[in-house]
Amino acid sequence: MGKEKQKTFTTLDGWAMGTGAMIGATVFVASGLMAGVAGPASSLSFVIAAAVTLIIASCYCEISSAFPRSGGAYIYPKETMGKAGESVSFLTGWAFYGGQGLGSAVLALTCAFYVEWTLNLIGVGLPVGTNVFAILTILVFGIANMIDTRLGNAIQLVSTFAVIAALLIFIIWGGANVDRKLLTPFMPKGFGSVLSAATLCWATYGGWSAIPNMSSEFRNPAKDVPRSMILSLVTCGVTFGIIGVVMNGLMPYAQLAKESAPLAAAAATFTSKGALIIAMGGIFAAVSTLNGLMMSGSRMIYAMGKEGSLPKMLGKVNPRSGTPVTALGVTMLGMLFLAWTGLVSIILQMVAFVTAFSWVISCLCIFALRKNRPEVVPAFHVPFYPVTPVIAIILSIFMVTRMDGKAILIGTAWIIIGFIVYCLFHKTGLKRFCVIKKEEG
Repeated sequence: MGKEKQKTFTTLDGWAMGTGAMIGATVFVASGLMAGVAGPASSLSFVIAAAVTLIIASCYCEISSAFPRSGGAYIYPKETMGKAGESVSFLTGWAFYGGQGLGSAVLALTCAFYVEWTLNLIGVGLPVGTNVFAILTILVFGIANMIDTRLGNAIQLVSTFAVIAALLIFIIWGGANVDRKLLTPFMPKGFGSVLSAATLCWATYGGWSAIPNMSSEFRNPAKDVPRSMILSLVTCGVTFGIIGVVMNGLMPYAQLAKESAPLAAAAATFTSKGALIIAMGGIFAAVSTLNGLMMSGSRMIYAMGKEGSLPKMLGKVNPRSGTPVTALGVTMLGMLFLAWTGLVSIILQMVAFVTAFSWVISCLCIFALRKNRPEVVPAFHVPFYPVTPVIAIILSIFMVTRMDGKAILIGTAWIIIGFIVYCLFHKTGLKRFCVIKKEEG
């Protein structure tokens, strides 16, 4: 097996990946639904969801700085929970991969829909079907990341800055055209609706948790990973909150709830050029999110293959590029299948649940770290221990209780499938042929 390539990621790269992974699904897709639930106060929902997630992320900062390796949530239980850690690690990694890895196929379809919407705006039709366009998009980004993560990383930086530029234009230009009458009453359906709206975007804030999965790519992971997570969450929380105010000030919230492209529709109320800019921003947002989750999702099964929890071929890297080609290929094939068959909508319903599952386990690892591994000194310590991890776990469970029952059912089914795979793989002779032997010397 060849040597892995030199580490190149910085805090800026991590910020771009985390921010890009959060922008797409949240502000361009969920914002209209949130407005329908909470009215203008949906802007406050963005901030509440970000604050809740920031508490959870602070726990991740400690555990990720203690074990800065590819695999993120999959690695932590194995390192801290002793004998039980292996099985818990597998289920955590399985849950994360199903939600943040394969589930990201929907972003390819989102990109296709925005491209079609943009072309229709200028009087040109999409030359191929949206499913075909989505498949081509997955192939392009999958191959780009297989060639070299620096290429995928460059795409990530460019697309993230392009999206932020489009959103800033919306904030400034749209803010000058806000009708304050549309913002009153600010909370027409009560504070409970604000919390309900927060659950709609909470899971889509999960893009930050993709950063620890890329720990092995960072120059200084112990410091850069926590910084990247916090910066990306603060960036998105503040930006989304402001956008929520502007959006609701441009169009009645009941109408926003009916729009498939709420930001573009809001921008169209004062200029067609603004609508085109936002539509382009939606394309870049989908691209940025797709690329970020494809990179991080593949690192999850790469780590599981390298550690011997899945077939060893998944844990190999290309000798020339240093990229986990097999893991990327499997992830790409799974996404292609979902995009082609239309199962993406079903997978998306479990994303929120399985992501919350992995977050809770990672927060529990903080306690296991302090108790079982006192010799490990993380570069970052969660503030107000043990109160913060307890609050993070309680908030995660509370958010899950606000989710749709179907999402909980499908998410539970995915975890049960993972348990079956674990039993078949680890309780039979298969594992003997799937463990990578350590190189001598």
